[in-house]
Amino acid sequence: MSGMHLSREFFELIKAIGESKSKQEEDRIIAREVMTLKKKLESGGDKSISATPIPGVPGSGGSGNTLNTNKKKAKEFLVRVLYVEMLGHDGSFGYIKGVELAASQSIVHKRTGYLLCSCCLSPEHEFRFMLINQMQRDLVSSNLLESCGALLAVTSLITPDLVSTVSTQVMGLLEHSAETVRKKAIVCLHRLHQLNDDAVSKQELVEKTRKMLCDRDPAVM
Repeated sequence: MSGMHLSREFFELIKAIGESKSKQEEDRIIAREVMTLKKKLESGGDKSISATPIPGVPGSGGSGNTLNTNKKKAKEFLVRVLYVEMLGHDGSFGYIKGVELAASQSIVHKRTGYLLCSCCLSPEHEFRFMLINQMQRDLVSSNLLESCGALLAVTSLITPDLVSTVSTQVMGLLEHSAETVRKKAIVCLHRLHQLNDDAVSKQELVEKTRKMLCDRDPAVM
C-alpha cells in the first residue's frame, strides 16, 4: 500500500469499512473515525511551518496544529473527511481545512481542497464566499494547472449571485495560449450562463461559442 501513499491508519479504515457486515457496524466505524479526525484537528504539532492564512478566519494558518505543518497529512485528512461524508455522516468540522488547502501553493493540495469544498459545501454555505478571492487569483494565474483547477472549482462552487465576480476572468481565459484552459473556460462560461443569464447573456455565450468552434485546436472545437 506504500505506493498509494496511504498511512497505515487510513488503510485500516478502508479495510474495516470494506469488511463491515452491516450498516450498524459501518456507522460505528465512521463514528470512531469522526472522533479521531476531530482529535487530529485539535492536536498540536511541529510549529516550524505555518499553513496559508484565510482572511477573516481567526486562527486559520496558525502553526500550532499538525495539519497546518504537514500538507501531506492535511491532504489525507480531507480525503478521510470526504469518506465520512460519502457514508452519510457529518464532516463539517473539517471544511475549514478544505478552504485552507485550496490556498496552498501545491497543485495537488490545492485541487484536493477544491474537491472537498465542491463535494461538501451547500449553496448557502458561508465558506463559498471565502473561496471567491482564491478562485479569482487562480483564474488569472500564470500557472495553467492553477487556472484549470480554478475553472473546475468555479463550475461546482459558484452560485447565481456570485457569477459576476468571476465571469470576466473566465471570459479572459478563452484567449489563453493553452488549449486545455480554453476548452475548460468555454464549458465554465456555459455553466455561468445557466446560473445567471443576466451576468452572462445568451448573446455573449453564443458569440464566444461560435469563436471557440473556429479554434485552431480540434480539442477545443
